[in-house]
Amino acid sequence: MLLLSSLFVLGFELELNGYFRTRPKLLSNLTIVELQGVDTLIGYIDSRSMTNFSLGTDNLKLKGRIDLLDNVVWGFNAKGAADSALAETVSLNDIVGKDIPPLKVKRLYLEARTSIGLFMLGFVPSHWGLGMSVNSGDRIYDDFGDTFARFLFATKPFGEESKIITALFFDKAVEGTVLQQGAGDLLDADTDDIGFAVLYEDEAYKGGAYSTMRSQWATNSRAFFISLYSELTPRKFYFGTEIAGLFGSFTPYRDQTVSINSLGAVGRVGYNFSRFFPVLEVAYASPPSADNEFDLDTNRRGTKINAFTFDPNYRPALLLFQFVGGKKFPQPSQKGYTDVLESRRVWNAFYSKLSFTVKTERVFVIPSLLIAWDSQKWKFLGFEPDFEIRNYLLKEKGNDTQHNLFLSLRLGYLFVGERLKELERPGEQFTKKSNVFGIVGLVAYEF
Repeated sequence: MLLLSSLFVLGFELELNGYFRTRPKLLSNLTIVELQGVDTLIGYIDSRSMTNFSLGTDNLKLKGRIDLLDNVVWGFNAKGAADSALAETVSLNDIVGKDIPPLKVKRLYLEARTSIGLFMLGFVPSHWGLGMSVNSGDRIYDDFGDTFARFLFATKPFGEESKIITALFFDKAVEGTVLQQGAGDLLDADTDDIGFAVLYEDEAYKGGAYSTMRSQWATNSRAFFISLYSELTPRKFYFGTEIAGLFGSFTPYRDQTVSINSLGAVGRVGYNFSRFFPVLEVAYASPPSADNEFDLDTNRRGTKINAFTFDPNYRPALLLFQFVGGKKFPQPSQKGYTDVLESRRVWNAFYSKLSFTVKTERVFVIPSLLIAWDSQKWKFLGFEPDFEIRNYLLKEKGNDTQHNLFLSLRLGYLFVGERLKELERPGEQFTKKSNVFGIVGLVAYEF
């Protein structure tokens, strides 16, 4: 308290915002492999608390984010139950049994506003465009978020009133092992990014480019990423696009070089009636090359990578790509759910989605329909109708903030298509006959 009082006397301000959420989930028939004699209905509850803080003056601030109980599943308690014979496990776990620290400092960075521009230094959040490839994960529904060890300088090169912002940044992506175990030579396997972004923004248009050059000097590997983004809102119309590509090569073995050439794209169009907002969205993730199957894992035969994956926070539907899809095969083990409940991302697919948002002052009703194809063989993955209700039970305004008690209920039903029915692995073939059903609720306090 004495420290905080001293900081306030010096003119420092402390700002806090974030949320606490709890999500009950009920999911049925998630596995690609049909399991005999196994209960395919699972249910669980998880909770998460996220707090963003800012401490400093108008021109100099220390910012960060603290996660408490980050998606901890109920039942894995910090303190064991009274009857130890039925509750021996005392830990904090996620849905696949991995330990979760009760407290995580995910972001911490210094922000300085000077006469020449903005400087940011530390573990910095990053978000670009529609969030297809670079996504900060700050929404109340998200589970992840892009954070970079970054030094960034941003400025308005054409003056304070200019609508153009440019940014130059350096990211330390990997601090590699300097001395390889069992090797007599030094190998500095660091991976670094040098990036540039430009953004134009006015009342009706926002757009620009974001690019990075990633290098690992020890293996002579280079990867160039670029994303072009545009959002246009003339009157009540809405148009949004993002097109991204990853190009380059890397050397997983001394005698092998793998080339990278992948593309992804999202397009949206909508019209905002006063209480009704329909949106049509289409997206494409380029498939892998013929010699490098469904993912980015490389073997001795692989010479090309064409597969493009979206950010894990980019979720077109409740079930497909989030709970079903992603890796080529789930490995059936206990209850058959290993590798199925882990988070997914859009992969190897072309999809189209039509959604409608019906708005009142406190309630949002959002029905949607998604149809998807495998973009490698152009076979039907499935179609999924979803239905969501969002309700703000309480809205209370403080001096500078708004406090909300928020409820959401989302239902999804995935009708599996031909492509999900014919997945194979060497010597085995499986048939996915059962459709997938899911209900996800959410109770959250926003502050």
